[in-house]
Amino acid sequence: MKKIATLAGWKTDEAKLKTSYRRLVMARLPMNLYSARAHMQRRAATLLHGMDARSSLWEELDCFHLADDERGDRTSLQLGGAIGGVALTNLSHTGLLAAAGNGTLFLTSVEKLSPSAQRVLCRIIETGHYTPVGEPYPRPICCRLIVGTHRPLAELARRMVIGEALIRLLGSISLRAEDVLSALEEKKPYRVHPSSLAAAS
Repeated sequence: MKKIATLAGWKTDEAKLKTSYRRLVMARLPMNLYSARAHMQRRAATLLHGMDARSSLWEELDCFHLADDERGDRTSLQLGGAIGGVALTNLSHTGLLAAAGNGTLFLTSVEKLSPSAQRVLCRIIETGHYTPVGEPYPRPICCRLIVGTHRPLAELARRMVIGEALIRLLGSISLRAEDVLSALEEKKPYRVHPSSLAAAS
């Protein structure tokens, strides 16, 4: 009888945990998923993304590709994009924030961003808006932002690789990817999110 009661209590706790994750997803607050293994970060992110049936769009960016963006211009363009080619006549680019729509934007390797690029990301998150190059009016951010790191963002701040402002905006909700997987992943072979097979913009 005691064993049955313990099992019932475990199932209740598991249900509560899943409900907490679902509320977190629906709140669309920025969150940090950390794990020493990058594929664990991504698996946990896709599971959280899939908890919201209304969001089907998925975009991701490995910030390692912006490591040499000393001024933050390319980071701003990658996230915000250009409209009408006003400022960049030879480039027609839709930013990741617009491409993600009401879905999820998954960022990795944010510690590789230069201080200027980190400030660009901070400004976008803090204001909740971005202004595409060539457009006079800002647009609201509609997607949820999930940041994958190898260690908790707060720990990266202590190592001076990420600024305090970015930690304050992204690190308040920091979850171990393996804990998310343990709570949410079904006992069956993992299936990637359908849209995750597409190449990242």
